[in-house]
Amino acid sequence: MCEVISLIAGIASAGIGAAGQMQQGQAQKDAADYQAAVDRNNAILSQRQARDAVERGQADQQTQMRKNADAEGRARASYASRGIEGNFGSPLEVMGDMAQFGALDAKTIGVNSEREAAQYEAQAMNSNASATLKQQQGNNAQAAAGIGAMGSLISGAGSVASNWYKMK
Repeated sequence: MCEVISLIAGIASAGIGAAGQMQQGQAQKDAADYQAAVDRNNAILSQRQARDAVERGQADQQTQMRKNADAEGRARASYASRGIEGNFGSPLEVMGDMAQFGALDAKTIGVNSEREAAQYEAQAMNSNASATLKQQQGNNAQAAAGIGAMGSLISGAGSVASNWYKMK
C-alpha cells in the first residue's frame, strides 16, 4: 500500500511541478507583454511630442517673422518721421542687419524645434525597441517553462518507473 501511495505522490509531484513551471512562464510572459505595451504607448506619445515640437516650431517661426517685419516697419517709419532716407547709407545697413538677424532668429527657432523633435523620435525608436525585446523575453520565458515542465514530467516518470520496478 505504501508503495502505491509513493507512486501516486511521485506522479502528482511531477504534474504539480510541471504545472507550476508552466504557470510561472505564463506569468513572466504576461508581465513582459504588459511592459511591451507600456513601451509601445510611450513610443506613440513620443511621436506625438515630436509632431508637436515641429508644429510649435513652425508657429514660433511665423511669430518671429511677423515680429521681424514689425520691427523693420517701425524702423522705416522712424527714419521717415525724422526725414531720413532709408534706402541708402547707414539706415540701409541697419535695415539689412535687422533683416539678417531676424531671419537668423527665425531659423534658430526652426532648428531648435527640429532638434527637439529628433530627440522625441529617438525616444520613440528606443521605446519600440524595448517593447520588442520585452516581448521576446516573455516568449523565451514561456518556452523555457515548457521545456522545464517537460523535464519535470520526464524526471517524475523516471522516478515513478524506478519505484515501480522496485515494487515488483
